[in-house]
Amino acid sequence: MQRLYFFKMTSINYPFTVKRQQIVDGIDIAFCDEGKGEQTFLFIHGLANYFPSWKHQIVSLKDQYRCVAIDLPGNGLSSSGDFPFSIFFYAECVAKFIEKLELKNVVLCGHSMGGQIAIVIALRYPHLLEKLILISPAGFEYYNSNEVFMLQQGLAIGDFFYSDAMHVETAIRQSFFKQNVEESQLIADLKKIMDKHSKKNWKEMVTGSIKGMLNEQVSSFIRNITCPTLIIFGDKDQLIPNRMLHYGDTPESIAKYGASMIENAKLKLINNAGHFVHIEKSEEVNCEIREFMSKLSNEE
Repeated sequence: MQRLYFFKMTSINYPFTVKRQQIVDGIDIAFCDEGKGEQTFLFIHGLANYFPSWKHQIVSLKDQYRCVAIDLPGNGLSSSGDFPFSIFFYAECVAKFIEKLELKNVVLCGHSMGGQIAIVIALRYPHLLEKLILISPAGFEYYNSNEVFMLQQGLAIGDFFYSDAMHVETAIRQSFFKQNVEESQLIADLKKIMDKHSKKNWKEMVTGSIKGMLNEQVSSFIRNITCPTLIIFGDKDQLIPNRMLHYGDTPESIAKYGASMIENAKLKLINNAGHFVHIEKSEEVNCEIREFMSKLSNEE
C-alpha cells in the first residue's frame, strides 16, 4: 500500500506538488507525478541535485506521457540518514520505487550521476524499463586505479564539488556553457536544501556518491544494454570528460564511445551546451526525446 504525503514548499522552488513514498523502513522518496499516458518517464537527477531540475522536460512531456521525477535518498526532500550512497544503493532504491508505485512501460531518464544509476538499473533490472535516455551521463568515462586513487585523495581533504555552499555555486556555474537565468535559482535552492540536511549527512552523501561513481564503473558493461537508448550530450560540457585527468578527450569522443558500445543507441550532440544541456537547451532536448519516442512507437 502506498504511503503518500502531499506538501508545498515555500522557500525552495518545487514547481510541482511533492509526494512521498516509503520504499523501505527509514527511506521515503520525495517525488512528483504529473500527466497521464500509457508510458511513464522516470527522471533521475545528478549528484547533489533535486527533481525540479527536470521541470522543462516534465512541462513539455506531461501532455502525452506520465512524468515521475524523484529526489534520491539523501538529496532534495527525500530521507536523509546513514545510507551507503553507492550507485548500486541508489539503483536498488529506484528499482524498489518502480515496484512500489507499480510503474509500467517505463522510460528511464538519467542525468549525470543519474545516468550511471540508470545504466545500472538497465543492466541489473532490465525487466523494469522499456527505454533508456541518458543525458550527459556519468559512466561512459573510464578511470584507471591511479586516477581513482588521485580523485579519492581529493575527497579525503574535502575539496570537491557540492561539499559546501561555495562548491555548490562553482559546480552549478561550471555546468552551463553560458550564463543562464536558471543558475541563480538552482544555486539558491540547493543551498537551502543543504541547510535542511545535517552537515555530516550531506558530506557523507556527496562523498559516497562520488566514490560510488569511481568504484562502481560501468563503461565496460554498457555493451550489455539491450533496450533502445537515446544519448544526449552538450558539446561544451566542462565536467565530462574530466579536464584534469583526461585532457585529450572531448565530450564528443566520450559520447561517441558510449553510443558505439550500445547496440540500439541514438546519439545527439547539442551545440553550445554544457553539462546541464537539458536545462540550457531544453527545447532542443525535448524535441529529441519526442522524436525518439515517436520513431520507436511507429516501429512497434
